[in-house]
Amino acid sequence: MNGQDEDIHLLDYWRILSKRRNVALTVFCAVVIITLVLSFTVTPMYMGVTRLLFTLENNQTLNFAEGGMAYIQREDPEEYFNTQKEILNSRTFADLVVRKMQLDKNPYFMTPQHVHPQKRQKILSSIKKTIKDILPERAKPDNPFSDSFSTSELDPGLTDMVLGGMGMETGRFSNVARITFYSDNPAVAAAMANGIAEAFIEHNLNIRVKPYRDAAEWLSAKLVESKETVSESEKELQQYREGKGVVSFEPDRNVITQQLQELITQLVQTEAKRQEAEIRYKQIESVINAPERLATVPDVMNNLVIQGLRNEELGVKRQLSELSEKFGPKHPQVIKAKSQLDAVQKNIIAEARKMLSAAKTEYEIARSREASLRNTINAQKQEVMDLTRKAINFNVIAGESVSNKQFYELLLKKYQEASLSGGINISNVQIIERAMVPGGPVTPNKRKNLMLGILLGIVGGIALAFFVDYMDNTIKTAEDVEKLLNLALFDVVPFSKQERGAIVMTEDSKSPMAESFRTIRTGLMLSSSAKELKVILITSATPNEGKTTTAANLAVAMAQMGEKVLIIDCDMRRRSLHNAFGIRNETGLSEAIIDSAKHALGLKQTDKYPNLTIMTGGAQALNPSELLGSEGMSHLISIMREQFDRIILDSPPLLAFSDPLVLSRLADGVIMVTWGGKTPVDLIQKGVQLLKGVRAKILGVVLNKVDTTKKRYYNYPYYSYYYSDRKEKKRVRV
Repeated sequence: MNGQDEDIHLLDYWRILSKRRNVALTVFCAVVIITLVLSFTVTPMYMGVTRLLFTLENNQTLNFAEGGMAYIQREDPEEYFNTQKEILNSRTFADLVVRKMQLDKNPYFMTPQHVHPQKRQKILSSIKKTIKDILPERAKPDNPFSDSFSTSELDPGLTDMVLGGMGMETGRFSNVARITFYSDNPAVAAAMANGIAEAFIEHNLNIRVKPYRDAAEWLSAKLVESKETVSESEKELQQYREGKGVVSFEPDRNVITQQLQELITQLVQTEAKRQEAEIRYKQIESVINAPERLATVPDVMNNLVIQGLRNEELGVKRQLSELSEKFGPKHPQVIKAKSQLDAVQKNIIAEARKMLSAAKTEYEIARSREASLRNTINAQKQEVMDLTRKAINFNVIAGESVSNKQFYELLLKKYQEASLSGGINISNVQIIERAMVPGGPVTPNKRKNLMLGILLGIVGGIALAFFVDYMDNTIKTAEDVEKLLNLALFDVVPFSKQERGAIVMTEDSKSPMAESFRTIRTGLMLSSSAKELKVILITSATPNEGKTTTAANLAVAMAQMGEKVLIIDCDMRRRSLHNAFGIRNETGLSEAIIDSAKHALGLKQTDKYPNLTIMTGGAQALNPSELLGSEGMSHLISIMREQFDRIILDSPPLLAFSDPLVLSRLADGVIMVTWGGKTPVDLIQKGVQLLKGVRAKILGVVLNKVDTTKKRYYNYPYYSYYYSDRKEKKRVRV
C-alpha cells in the first residue's frame, strides 16, 4: 500500500462520526442536560462592583547596566496591580474586612447556609470526635514561641467566605480597578463591595503610613535615650574642665598658649636687637685701636661728639698745614697746632672707647635678656605640653559630646519628618463609583450556559467519538481488512439472533446472512478453478468467532450449486458440527484416520442437504495434533479429493492450538473468520503471521457477526427490505 492510499480525507472523518454517532449524541445530550439542570437549580449569584482609581507614584531609580551604561527604571504598573491583588487576596485583609464590617454580628452571615463549616457540620464533627475517642490521641506539640509571634483570626469561616466572594479586576490601559463581591443577596453583594473597597483604601493607607509611624515611635524612644546621653556627656566634659582648671582647651582662647605666642614674639625681637648690638660692638671693637679706621664705622661717624671732634680735627689740620708752609717745624705756633691735633685725636679715641663700652653693655644686656626669654619660653612650652596632654582626653570627651549632639539633632529631624509623614491621611486610592444594588444575577447565565453546553457537547462528543474510534483496535470494514491485514474480504456476515450454529441457508434462505454466504461462495468459485481450490480450511484467530457456522453454511451454499461437497469436523477438542446439522456423532474423523476401512462409515448424508456429505469429529482423541498431522489424515484427504468437488475443513482457533497449521498443509486455501468489531486486530495479525509462517495460502477474510444496521454497511438493509417487500406482494396476490 502506498502513502497515497493511507491519506486521511474529510470523508474518513465523516465516516468515523457516522460510525460513532451514538457516542457523540450521548455525550452531547448528557452535557446539555447537565448544563440545563445546573443552570435552573444553582442558586443565583449577584455581583456588587465598586470602582477604584489608583494614582501611581512616578518612582524612578537610576541603575547601571553591565557595560556601565546608566538607565532609568520606572515602576511597572502591571507589577503594582499584581501586588495590590495579592494584598486583596490575603487572609490578613479578609480578617480586617470581617472586623471592620462586624460580620460576626451580622444576622445574614450567621445563618446556617452562610456560617462557617465548624458550626454547620455538627454531624461530621461528632464523627471525628468518635474516631478520636477510639484512636489513641497524639500529644499536641508545645509551642516554642510566645503568643506574640502567632496571630489569630476573628472567624476563619467568615475569612474564607470573604476570600471566596471578593475579587479584583484591573484595566489593561487604565488605572481604574474593580472590586467585586458575589453573593446570593443583591444588597449584601453591593454592601460588601463598598465595605471591601473602604477597607482596602484604609489598609492601603496603613501600609504606606505604618512604616513612618513605627519609625516615629522608635525615634521617640531613641530621642529620650539620646537626650540623656547628651546631658551625661556635657556633665562629664564640664567636670573634666573644672578638674583640670582650664577654662578652654582651644588654642585661640587659651591663656597659656597666648602667653607662649607672646614670649616667642618677644624672643624674636630680643634676638634681633641682640644681633644688632653684637654687630655694632664688633664693628667698633675692630677699629678702636686704629683711629684712621674709625670713619669706616657708621655708628661712630653718626656720633655727634665725634662728628664735632672730627670737624675740629679737620680745622686743626688745616691750620697746621698753613702754619707749616709759613713757618718751620720748630715754630711755636706749629708745635702748638700739633699739640692741639694730638689732643683732638685723643678725644676722638676716648669718645670711641665710650661708644665701645656702651655697645658692649647694650650687647650684654640683649644677650642676657634673650637667654632669659629662652628659659621662660621653655618653661612655657612645658606648660603648653601639659595642656596638650590634658586636651587629648578633653577632645575625646568633647568629640563624644559633639557626636551625641549631632545624633540627637539627626534623630530629632527624622522624628519630625516621620511624625509629619505618619500624620498624612491622603491615600493614592479613591472610590470613583460605589456599588449599587444589582438588578439581576450574573450567574447562572442560562443562555450563555446553554450555548456553552451545546458547544462543549458538540466538541466533547466529537472528541470522544474520535477517541473511542482510536481506541477501537478491531476490524469492522473491508477497508480495515485491506489496510491492516493486506488481505481480501469475501463478505460481511450480519449478526443473527438465531441459535448458534444454525444453518441459515435452509432455515432462512432469504435473509441477509444467507445472502452473505452466497456471496462468499461466489467469490471462492470465481477466484480460482475447482481443481486448484478443492480443499478449503475454515479457521479463526480466537474461539467463538463463528467459524463452524461459516463452514456449515458455506458448505450448504456450495452444495446448493450442485457441487459434491464434503465438510469435515476437524475441531477434535470441541466437536460441534454434528449439532449444527442435527446428526449423531458416532463414527467420525478420528476413527477414519486410525482405520482406513471406516472411511465410508464416517460419511453421513441427509435428505435435507442434497449433495452435502458430513464427517463428524468422532470419538475423543488424546492427541489431536498428532492425529491430524499423521499419514492417515493425509491419506484420507487424498481419497476424499477424488470423491468430492469441494472439501470444507472446520478447524480449531489458530492462537489456541496448532491444529490449523497442520491442516493448512493439506488445504488448497485458508479462510479466516473474524468477529467484526470484537476481535483485536493484533490477535488476527498474529494468526495471519502463523499461517504465513507455514506458507499457507490465505484466500481472504470473512467478517462475521457484524451489526449491519450501522451506516457503514448501507447495503445490507436493502436485502431485508427487498425480501420483505416480495413477501408482502405474495400475500397480496394470494
